[in-house]
Order: sequence, then structure tokens, then C-alpha cells
Amino acid sequence: MPTEPLEKTETTALANTAATAKKIMAKPVKEQKDAKLRAGWRRLAPSGEAGRSSVMVWAGFLRVIVLLADYLLAFITAVVIIPLLGAWLHQQSGASRGALSADGTIAMWLMPLLFLVAVLAVGEIVVMRGMWRWATRMTVKIRDARGEAPRAGVTAKSTARTAGQGRTNRKRSK
Repeated sequence: MPTEPLEKTETTALANTAATAKKIMAKPVKEQKDAKLRAGWRRLAPSGEAGRSSVMVWAGFLRVIVLLADYLLAFITAVVIIPLLGAWLHQQSGASRGALSADGTIAMWLMPLLFLVAVLAVGEIVVMRGMWRWATRMTVKIRDARGEAPRAGVTAKSTARTAGQGRTNRKRSK
């Protein structure tokens, strides 16, 4: 008879241990995702390689990809999109029917085309800068995953101001 209470104690102890183990083993979803991302970056930049060559290779690769995408974006815009916009504006403005004078052609066709080209150029510059910054962020993530420190010549920008530093740094006369 003394074995029955002992068995109950063992089973409840095992159940409590299993429940505790499940609680300890279960990680929040965000921590699991972060751990998977860190492991992925470590695979991209293995720490077994000597020197900084791996980070430099990845940085060069990312920059080449961004430059190729920039070239394709600018080329397609210049060769396809702008001529199509010009033809559409030429047809819609009435310049194709000869109904407009030279001043009317400039006002109704050329100026809207120049405006659209300027808007496209600004948009492309924004996209190109975004891709360049993306490549920089990816390079930093790869470097951080390897645990390397930044080079001596590269310093991080600090936006924090010291107590004596105001909005402008200028000399004040006494």
C-alpha cells in the first residue's frame, strides 16, 4: 500500500516538470523570429573566414545589384516612359492636329511634359537613394552578425547634443 501514494507523487511531479519544461521551452513569437533572422545573417556571413573579405564581398555584391537596378530604372524611364508620356500629351493637347500655335504647343504640351519628367526624376532619385540605404543597412547587418567592429576610419553619426550645445554653433561676441 505504501507504493500507491508514491506513484501518485511521481506522476504529479512528472506532470509538473513537463508543464514547467513547456513553459521554459516556449519562446514568444518575436524572439523566435529574431533568432531565425540572426541565424540567417550568420549563415550569410560565416565567422570562420579570415579577415573582412566576406563583408567586403557582400557589400560589393549589394552595391552592384543596386547600381544595376538604378541603371535599369533610369534606362526604362528614359527610353519607354518619357516618350510614351510625350506622345500621349502631344495627342491630348491638340498639337498633333496642328490646331495649336507655337506658344500653345509650348503651353499645352511641352511644359506639362517637362513637369512630368521632373516629377519622375525626383521620384527615381528617392527610390535610388532608398535602395542605396537598403544596401548599407544590409552590409551593417552582415558585419554585426559576424561580430566585427566598424573600421577605424568609419565613425557613426551622433545626433545627440551635449548640454552646452544649442541649435546653432556660433561664436557670440562678448
